[in-house]
Amino acid sequence: MKMIQHSNVLLLRCAQFREEGLFTDVQLKIGKTVFSAHRMVLAAYSSYFYAMFTNGMKESSQEVIELKDESISPDSLKIVMDSIYTGDLLVNDEDVFEVLAAADHLQVTSAVQQCCDFLLTEFVEFRTDVETYCRIWTVAERHGLKDLIEAGEHKMALMYKDVCESEEFLSNVDTDQLLRLLSRDDLSAPSETFIFKSVMKWIKHKKEKRMKVAAKVIGAVRLGLVDIKVVIEELNTDEMQRDPEIHMLVYDALLYYCMPSKGSKFAEGKLRSSGTVRTSFKMY
Repeated sequence: MKMIQHSNVLLLRCAQFREEGLFTDVQLKIGKTVFSAHRMVLAAYSSYFYAMFTNGMKESSQEVIELKDESISPDSLKIVMDSIYTGDLLVNDEDVFEVLAAADHLQVTSAVQQCCDFLLTEFVEFRTDVETYCRIWTVAERHGLKDLIEAGEHKMALMYKDVCESEEFLSNVDTDQLLRLLSRDDLSAPSETFIFKSVMKWIKHKKEKRMKVAAKVIGAVRLGLVDIKVVIEELNTDEMQRDPEIHMLVYDALLYYCMPSKGSKFAEGKLRSSGTVRTSFKMY
């Protein structure tokens, strides 16, 4: 306890010295905005600055260091710098993504984690919509925030039935995001036929672009539980059959429908959160 109090006093004094411009030995510049700081404090909390100041880089001896990365703005740098000196990260739902990008670039681990915690609480647990989910997923994937990815995907999986046919979903969810959702056993939907129809609607929404990934996305649906008439109606067209992978998917679906035992090597029964048994086709 004594050491914790001692370290808190030290950090508070460093923050006071920064405010008063005392003992600062480096300035960080973005555009016309300049922030004074202490190399020792920056190096202690940021692997980025530690490497910059110890590996013989030209910045190690410069009094003014210009940060030119587009992910860092004066406002986001101020918030990250304040967090380094105080331990508190003051973000809101308007600037958290920008601050996260800056903290990640500067390798301020504590600030990245606090941004992640904020997103988990404010967005994922309470206010997730499709647009926010896509943004969170993209940021979390880029920064390797596995807990945030899982929480966001779980929330969207539970909302799938209600959002999968919305304009927002059809326009904003990309291929990787859809594939990750389709692979989940907690995806909430009335039936696999419903899921298949939603996938086809997603493909047709931007057909020219998405036909290139149509086979991959359709293959993520567990076709053994889709109404075979719907499969044939959607996939037995000249356009779809020109893709050999889709042609094979239709063949396998028909084979499984007519002779279920023949599909045992690539069908695996699983349960959705809604209680629907899923069958996953795996091509060998």
